[in-house]
Amino acid sequence: MNYTDLRSGDQLPMVGVLQHLLNRTGASLATDGIFGPKTLEAVKAFQKQRRMVDDGIVGEATWTRLNAGVSLPIIDSVDVWDPTFLNEDAKYIQKAGGNPLLIGGMCNGVGQVVSLLSRYKNVFLLRFHGHGAPGVASVSSGHGELDPNLKEQADIWSNPKVLGMLSQLRPIFGPYGCVEFIECQTGGGKSGRRLLSELATRLGVPVIGAVQDQPFGKLWSFRLSGPTVTVVPGGGNLSTWCKGLPRFAGMTVA
Repeated sequence: MNYTDLRSGDQLPMVGVLQHLLNRTGASLATDGIFGPKTLEAVKAFQKQRRMVDDGIVGEATWTRLNAGVSLPIIDSVDVWDPTFLNEDAKYIQKAGGNPLLIGGMCNGVGQVVSLLSRYKNVFLLRFHGHGAPGVASVSSGHGELDPNLKEQADIWSNPKVLGMLSQLRPIFGPYGCVEFIECQTGGGKSGRRLLSELATRLGVPVIGAVQDQPFGKLWSFRLSGPTVTVVPGGGNLSTWCKGLPRFAGMTVA
């Protein structure tokens, strides 16, 4: 199955969900979205109890065991205008059991994404894979290599018509839903935060973007590298959002 790679130091909505999952196994973590020492200790205890490698990394094997019996769908939209994303991200996601949506880099990329995603329900994590710049995501522009002149400017995402189409995705998210841009710098600068804020408001879920350039490779297909920006809808903060998530039913060793 698909998964999200989480590690010590991460501060993400997905970490809040991880903390709730750990608490159903007997941990007593503050669900603040911060992967600190206590969360690391709880992950290692979970792994050790199940005779797994207790490295404290929530990778494919650990995530699969943690969310057993819980529906947390992860959906990936991959802009394959640049074949690197087809050969790297899409390939690794498929090997992990995911079924990425391959977007052809067309100028109507957002409309294509909305049409394909509308059939999903209870989505936990929606990830966009492609090239980016501050406030820019290539799924919307239809270009594998972004025009340098677009940096620090609002891309077609700022078009009210495009944002209106994206608003149609609001019903697909479940109570733990969030959006992540696996793209370079999409959350950087004022334009990046403006984009994330606009989407968080319209979709009603936290939206995450990277500040720095991102490396290619297997790991990048499942997590962002370096500092990130998370915007929570309604002007809230990460900790408050994570604390407000519904609890999971308890689980035994499995």
